[in-house]
Amino acid sequence: MAFRELRILLAVLLIVSTTACGAVENVVGRKGFRSGSITMEPTIRKGQHITARTVDENYLPKIGEVVVYRPPTYWLDQEPQLDADFLTARIIGVPGSSVSCCDTTGKVVVDGRPLPEPYVSASPASAVTFEIDVPPDRLWIMGDNRDVSADSRAYRDAPERGTIAISDVVGVVDNVGSN
Repeated sequence: MAFRELRILLAVLLIVSTTACGAVENVVGRKGFRSGSITMEPTIRKGQHITARTVDENYLPKIGEVVVYRPPTYWLDQEPQLDADFLTARIIGVPGSSVSCCDTTGKVVVDGRPLPEPYVSASPASAVTFEIDVPPDRLWIMGDNRDVSADSRAYRDAPERGTIAISDVVGVVDNVGSN
C-alpha cells in the first residue's frame, strides 16, 4: 500500500472511530468530561476525567448526587474568570427542600436535619450562612471544596436566589478516572 493510500485510510478510520464513539456515547447514555477546577476536591481533582450518566426531562434529582451542569448565564456574567460550558457540583437541595447553614455543629441542614457530608473536611460546612426554600424545578448546589467553590451560595442575591434549573443538569457523575 502506498504512503498516500495509507494516510487516506488512517484519516477515514479516525473519522469513523470519532463518529462511532459519539454514537456509542449517545446510545449508552454516558458522556465524558474533564474537571476544570478545584471546586469539587478532594472528590474530583482539577484535570481529572469523569463520566456522567446523561439525564433527560424525566430526571429526578437526589440530594448528594454530583452533577455536571450548564451554569446559568448570569453566573458567567458575574464571574469573568469562569470560562466553562459545564461545571460540576453536588446537589444539596431539591425542589421544596429547606436548606440552611449552619447548625450548632457546623453542618448544613436540609428539611430540619443535619446533612451527613463526609466529603467535606472543614467545619463549618460553609463560611457563608444562608437559608433558602428551593423553588420548583430548581436545585441548590455546592462544591465539596467549600472555601473556593463559586456555587449557589455565591449567587444567593442574584436571580433565582442562586439555584440552577433542573433542566441545566447534563448528567450525574458515575465514574471518576485519573488525570
